[in-house]
Amino acid sequence: MPSPPLPHAAEVLASQPLTRRGVARAVGGSLLFWSLVTLALAVSAAVDQQRAGRVVTVLEMLARFWPTTLPQMGFTALIALVLQAHPEVLERPRRVLAVAAVGVPLYLLIATPLVVLIQMAQQGQPLARFPEALGQWPAINVWIDAISSSGALAAQLGWAYWRQTQRQQQLMLQTQADNLRLRLTLLQGQLEPHFLFNTLNSIAALVRGAERTVALQAISRLSDLLRYALRASQQRWVSVADELRFVDDYVALQRLRFGDALRWDARVEGPDWARWACPPLLLQPLVENAVRYGLEAAEPGEHADLSLVVRPEGRTLVLWLSNPRPAEAQLMRGHGLGLAKTRERLQVLYGDRARIETEASSQRFELCLRLPLEDLDAALDAVAGPEPERG
Repeated sequence: MPSPPLPHAAEVLASQPLTRRGVARAVGGSLLFWSLVTLALAVSAAVDQQRAGRVVTVLEMLARFWPTTLPQMGFTALIALVLQAHPEVLERPRRVLAVAAVGVPLYLLIATPLVVLIQMAQQGQPLARFPEALGQWPAINVWIDAISSSGALAAQLGWAYWRQTQRQQQLMLQTQADNLRLRLTLLQGQLEPHFLFNTLNSIAALVRGAERTVALQAISRLSDLLRYALRASQQRWVSVADELRFVDDYVALQRLRFGDALRWDARVEGPDWARWACPPLLLQPLVENAVRYGLEAAEPGEHADLSLVVRPEGRTLVLWLSNPRPAEAQLMRGHGLGLAKTRERLQVLYGDRARIETEASSQRFELCLRLPLEDLDAALDAVAGPEPERG
């Protein structure tokens, strides 16, 4: 199933409109950054003054420098607010360059007179001297302001691009997870009708053979199977023990149809399988495939020895299943569907951590399932997710 296209950068950032919190973050971040820069300058200037024999404290230098950074604070905050309100500029690099080419000179035209006025006010100079003070303003100060404002713009753009990348990655991961969940649901939905269809065929075979009493028992067994299948299909995880009981019930139903021709040897070793998680309706399709492969494709009167071994190997469940492989047998339509879909489900759920290996000889067909063991309670908690916060 193809993944839906990821949203563009503008769409990603536009999904977070400008809010009071965003305004507070932009203004507060600008205030904090430039206050720290000003503090560093104040410390450096105070040390230089003290080396020159003047008694000047850091607070005095901070009080002198901090007001002159107000234009920079406003410029930095304005950039952050514009990028939040108009994220579409990030999609057009030429527009970003144009904004920078116009924004920085415009800022200098506004900020330079403001800084001159601030310093005149600090020194107690009359407003009438403003033209003279502005004309005597050192060009190096303008260049410093140009560099610092350009750096502020570059930093804000870098932060915005980084946020865009993070959001896109999160959306990509969420989209992939949604696609996997949908794919898993479809796979599980395909297995359930397949199981029901084959089981009803088994009961129909009993009815055609005039074994109505046995057919009634089979219908009762089918009721139990469907009750579990319905409950399990609504869950993401069940226990391994539940799945093994479901397999036993399914085999018991097939024995009603095949009688002594079905020879079933099951050995379950290891711990309490009720505490370990397993995808619902995972094991039965494998056993169903073995029954149909070993008996339905065999010649009339032949019997089939099927064996199942379940054991742990460290933190891995190992299931070994073996059934006869009749020579020159023609498989009925639908054989192998459960095996193929089970492989696909394992890939969706576990990736390379789970696998099915098969080996076919002239007489036997053998299957080995390796499944990582995960705690059932933890798996169910992960599906449920954290409780929503209550404000």
